Amino acid sequence: MAKIVLSGYFGFNNAGDEAILYAMLKTLKKIEPELEITVLTHDPEKTLKQYAGMGIKVANRWKIFEVIPALFRCDLLLSGGGSLFQDVSSSNSPLYYLGIIFLARLFDKPVMLYAQGIGPLKKKRNRRLASWILNMVNKITVRDQESKEDLIELGIQQEIIVTADAVLALQKQEIEEKPGQEILKRYEIKREEGEKLLGVYLRPWEKNEYLLPLVEALNAMMEKNWKIVFVPMHFPGDIPVAKEAVHLLNNHQGVILRETYSPEEMISITKNFDLVVGMRLHSLIMAVVAGVPMVGLSYDPKVDRFLRQAGQVTLLSVNNLNAQNLVEMLTWADSQREEIIKELDLRIPSMYQKAWQTARIAVSMLENPDSGGEKGES
Repeated sequence: MAKIVLSGYFGFNNAGDEAILYAMLKTLKKIEPELEITVLTHDPEKTLKQYAGMGIKVANRWKIFEVIPALFRCDLLLSGGGSLFQDVSSSNSPLYYLGIIFLARLFDKPVMLYAQGIGPLKKKRNRRLASWILNMVNKITVRDQESKEDLIELGIQQEIIVTADAVLALQKQEIEEKPGQEILKRYEIKREEGEKLLGVYLRPWEKNEYLLPLVEALNAMMEKNWKIVFVPMHFPGDIPVAKEAVHLLNNHQGVILRETYSPEEMISITKNFDLVVGMRLHSLIMAVVAGVPMVGLSYDPKVDRFLRQAGQVTLLSVNNLNAQNLVEMLTWADSQREEIIKELDLRIPSMYQKAWQTARIAVSMLENPDSGGEKGES
């Protein structure tokens, strides 16, 4: 039985990274059901419980005496997906993931970067280490063209294949709307006649100064019969900023969902909204999977990159957010709903195929570590 180890930001209650893990497990197991997959995770007990139906094993990512045996026994290390090689959220974060790759190569194990988003890498130390260690990797797939260009700029020599984020391997018809309805119902959230639901996915950023124009825009939307629902992608880390926003709203009318949800539940919740406003990348990816029009609030190049990939023009910078511009963009997105969904329907099949391509490349490496599987954009 072939053994794969997955290394990523797993077990931290981040809905985006858990959706990546869920999609990776689903695609890999669909292609090769007998795979033995070990997940390096911050919370082994929770990860094992959450993905119990997928027959995984777990290792504590912080315990070297669990990590080393898992790597030593494996046939392949998959690093990703997500944005593991960036030093914006933490200057030391890329050192951990590069260290796992280095250990695997030390044991002569094949390594593949799995639909990674690269950068920003600002520290000279991190750029040098990334250049050195990533040149040891057997196969590289990235989720966007700009990440490929970032790797070339770092001096990466081997072929780089552009695929798509792992979560785009999921399809809206696979996700039922009812579980999301039941969750919203528990919070007494429902549409009255003429009302619409706006899902808002925020994160803490730069003292949260963007909240004043955001709340001004949300107040204007409430006057147009929109109900505001705040959804935490990182629990409980996103709750304080949502509380701050509700405190600023007229009559404190926003509702905050105060639980952690599985990837399927998160997409199901998203499917129940008429529009999404998202800062976190995977809130926007989930909106695409769910077929819901969105407005992105960009705090990081990865948000801009994805919306371009999805053919969406509804993007504003969080650093100079203007309430009137946001209201106009939300109103436009609502008025153009059918056209936006048609555009997404045209784009999604290609992104879906590329996301599955990543998994097929990974499985092909078990037979031949230098195999490229199906060719993508390179």
